[in-house]
Amino acid sequence: MNRTPFWKPQPREPWSDWRMYSMLLPNLVSAVGFFVTGIFAFAFSDIAVIPAAAQSWMVIAGSALIIFGAELNTPFTTVEVFRKILRQEANGWDKSALAVSLVGTVVNLLVTFASRLSLDTAWKGFVLNWGPLLSGFAVACDYYGALVELGFLFGSYEMRMESWLEERRRWEEGRRTPHGRGPHDGGDGDVRAEEEGRRAGIEDFRRVLGRLNGQRATLTAEQLQEELAREELRLPSASTVRRWLKMARN
Repeated sequence: MNRTPFWKPQPREPWSDWRMYSMLLPNLVSAVGFFVTGIFAFAFSDIAVIPAAAQSWMVIAGSALIIFGAELNTPFTTVEVFRKILRQEANGWDKSALAVSLVGTVVNLLVTFASRLSLDTAWKGFVLNWGPLLSGFAVACDYYGALVELGFLFGSYEMRMESWLEERRRWEEGRRTPHGRGPHDGGDGDVRAEEEGRRAGIEDFRRVLGRLNGQRATLTAEQLQEELAREELRLPSASTVRRWLKMARN
């Protein structure tokens, strides 16, 4: 007898997702750049054993790698953040990662323009004096912001995988016990036990949230009831429902 496969496709692993590499590889480039420039911070005066010309090239190479990685991850991080915003899944960390990336790019351009201006103005002096400091802070935050997005990608996969496994388990149990009745059901006591077992629990609620995605923020009790009804579950107490809806919106 042919076995019907589970209807919902399995979540894709991060190692099979191009988004993971688009954020990982640029950050590895920046990490090498931070390593090279960090040598000067920890070598102190002993850095003098390296010829001055070699030190200059090290600074240039390290800075180039940092900026290359930071600007290379900007398009992919921006796409990922706005994808979450559209799906109403973005949080403060996502928006902060986008903001520091924007600040770093803008300040780098201002410093470049100011260094090439032939006119001496107060604006030029201010940018040249404070711009590199702000740029360094923003680029470092941009580096960690991209890593946060990468961590969220792995974390969301684990959550989606847990939800998928639970849904498949319930689906397989439903196929083994048609109409949600076990092999020993038959008496009135068994029917009452079945009815009591249909009250949704916190794990059922989390599983429902896993498939709602962008609809979480606008979830209502009626919608939640409809989602639970798909699995022959019913709502818990009114106070529990209110607490769950608050969790969904937050």
